[in-house]
Amino acid sequence: MRSFLAACTLAALSSCANPFLENYSGTRFPATEQAVILMEAPQDQSPIGRSAFIATQVLGDDEAIAAAQEVGANAVVWSKSYLNSTTDLTTRVQPVTSNTTTTIVGDVNAQVTTTQTDYQYIPETRTNHWWEYKAAFYRMPK
Repeated sequence: MRSFLAACTLAALSSCANPFLENYSGTRFPATEQAVILMEAPQDQSPIGRSAFIATQVLGDDEAIAAAQEVGANAVVWSKSYLNSTTDLTTRVQPVTSNTTTTIVGDVNAQVTTTQTDYQYIPETRTNHWWEYKAAFYRMPK
């Protein structure tokens, strides 16, 4: 139970959504405390729900198990397949600040500092690796 609460707290604090949950379609049951990863679908069992999506985010067992627990499943079968890579040209905006100090000498000595911020636009390439994820969630009899 503690590990489940810790996982929920961590998920809430990190504010990262779980794509397995965002794309879940099926029945929801009360949350379970434990879930396991199965290598293949259990015989004579229908899934309570499924999730399928394409993402550049790299996900693993932890996310699949967390989703299973949240939808009330105690087992999940999931897969990840590489689709392709894309390269995009993006622009990063970087502020450039310059300070100019002027000293005035005369009847009144003064020093004036002027700050100016300009922006530099820097082209960058970004490569995204696209993955297809599929998951089936099960409630196994004890």
